[in-house]
Amino acid sequence: MPTASTAKKVSTTPRKRRTRKATTTKKVAPLNTTVARPIVSETVKEQPKVQEVVTIKSLKDYPRDGLSLVILPLLYLEAFTKEILKATGTIK
Repeated sequence: MPTASTAKKVSTTPRKRRTRKATTTKKVAPLNTTVARPIVSETVKEQPKVQEVVTIKSLKDYPRDGLSLVILPLLYLEAFTKEILKATGTIK
């Protein structure tokens, strides 16, 4: 192991402060020499907007008491089974 007496002693000098040099800079031509062209906009006629109103009559017009909440799914079940039987060809 090196000891303090055998290690080399390095003497450092203090760093010099950076100073700004007063030199003139050369003027460089800009790289982009193209001229900007004006943007041409097209006029687009707006079509009248048609609002589609979607209402689910079976839920909004149907009363919301307890008996109605039981009967409504039964009516849906009946309509669903009729559609399946029509699709399979059992009823016309």
